[in-house]
Amino acid sequence: MSETLERPAQAMAFEPRQAHKEGWTLLEGCGPENDETHLVGLHCSDPQAWWRVATKAREGSAYHCDALARLSEGEREQIRLRFGPF
Repeated sequence: MSETLERPAQAMAFEPRQAHKEGWTLLEGCGPENDETHLVGLHCSDPQAWWRVATKAREGSAYHCDALARLSEGEREQIRLRFGPF
């Protein structure tokens, strides 16, 4: 994947059931301005959830790429710093 993820013009709606089965979810409306989206672990730590999603995205999963594209830029940068480009 490229260093910058871009949401497709017709991005699919996020389906949390798959994410929950994998032990993570997206939290929208975070941050001081309530305009950030974060990826958090449900049954694991946040960094473990980041690793799972980044690995699947690197393998070409459109679902996981879309999830990463929905994140706030700062969150994506933290994932890149820990786990490399996706």
